[in-house]
Amino acid sequence: MKNSLPHLCLENIFLNLEQDSKTLHSCVLVNKQWSISSVPILWRDPFRLCQNLRKPEKLVPLLNTYLSFIPSYTQERLEITSKKIIGRPTIFNYPVYLRSISVVLIHGSVEYWTDSIFGADSFPLQKITPICKVLCEYFLCNSSRIDYLDLEYAANWFNIFDLDGATTSLSSIQSVIIDDQQSFPDQFENLSSVMKNARYLRLSLRNRKNVPVCKNVINLLQTQKYLKKISLFSHVSDFFQNIWDSLASSPLLHKSLTSIEIHEATFDDSSLLQLSKFYNLQHLKFYRCRNFTGDIQEIDDSSVFQNLSQLIICKIQMDSRILEFILKKSNTNLNVLEFHDHNITDFHKTVLWCIGFCKNLTRFVASIQVNQISDIILLFKECKKLEYFHIYDAKLLFEDEEEPWDEYRPPELELFNATELLEELGSCIPITMRTIKVWMNWLITIEDIEAFVSKCVNFNLNMKVIEFRHCKGFGNAHKEVIKNYLLNNKSLM
Repeated sequence: MKNSLPHLCLENIFLNLEQDSKTLHSCVLVNKQWSISSVPILWRDPFRLCQNLRKPEKLVPLLNTYLSFIPSYTQERLEITSKKIIGRPTIFNYPVYLRSISVVLIHGSVEYWTDSIFGADSFPLQKITPICKVLCEYFLCNSSRIDYLDLEYAANWFNIFDLDGATTSLSSIQSVIIDDQQSFPDQFENLSSVMKNARYLRLSLRNRKNVPVCKNVINLLQTQKYLKKISLFSHVSDFFQNIWDSLASSPLLHKSLTSIEIHEATFDDSSLLQLSKFYNLQHLKFYRCRNFTGDIQEIDDSSVFQNLSQLIICKIQMDSRILEFILKKSNTNLNVLEFHDHNITDFHKTVLWCIGFCKNLTRFVASIQVNQISDIILLFKECKKLEYFHIYDAKLLFEDEEEPWDEYRPPELELFNATELLEELGSCIPITMRTIKVWMNWLITIEDIEAFVSKCVNFNLNMKVIEFRHCKGFGNAHKEVIKNYLLNNKSLM
């Protein structure tokens, strides 16, 4: 049968499967046309794909494929010439499809490859960096376009701007991750000269104040005309405020920035006033920041925070007046509100602000105390567009729960009898709700779960995820009731 879909249509379809590598790989096997359209998408960022899939063994054939493109005289110099190791060049020119260079990922992949091929500790560590360097240079010279560049920790090995093809290839990058490693202090100056159209910048300030580095970072920021997203990681740096002041004083960035994330920073007293200058801000996240303060009376612009749709607060103590101010100004535009490992001194008042100003919330996450649970009912009754709801005990650490390590043991949580609450919750859950997660020590009987699920059915709720974690007496019978309900919902789709 003749395939009627042109290449451009297939490419647009496969782009929507970019995060679904399994399905995309199946598309490669359908026929020649599908293969030609899907292979370039599947091979845009294969190193990160192996990492996300948690399948490091796939790095061996991946490196074999890429190294087969390296000239034979270079292979000899690197002492990797055996055909059994590398194999033959393939049908597709895979390096041309690469859109992402992460030096630390490529270096780690080469280290895994040498351990797998030659045996652990039998291939000298000093020979790993030259292989990584050759690969990066080959990608720079042969990729049709590099969109994403991750230089974090890269200064431990080499300066990527010294490689052939760097100036030309990196001029088109859209996203950059970089730190202030002292080994190559001119890397920011190099970036400023080649990068003019960046949309995303993540900057980690790991070292003490260095005047040339600080000056070059500021120059880099102020030369970006189209920057939309920025993430600043202050760590132990003592020149974060210089960087933040340069951001807040740039009219170009006031207009272009729509997303700001700040991690582990210490502000001065004008932080709120400075933040209010970014009038197109849509996404705002604070993580473990200190001294985020300011006088609300200083801000007389009525349009401040009017476009804010996402506010995420992690592990910081924010003045309740500032929180109320931001929620009030963002008003019905705010869709996402998250408080991670954050001590909300008055959760009831926060809920009142939500139902008073932010009734269009679709996602709500909060760490709360046991005595604050009753306010959930009020939130459900008033915020009728909620799709995602997640609460967890304030004693738990969200990061530990998401990625638990082998030795992790959750703290002892206070018990709460949830019979009456579950019954009321089942009667007021918004019809839009798709996910409910409760990580608290609720006492839930099998009858409670059956009654809760029955109400979900009666009110035609189309739930996709119902999760109870750390709950007392919650066993396989409870899970089976929830599982059957979710499977029935899926069959009705």
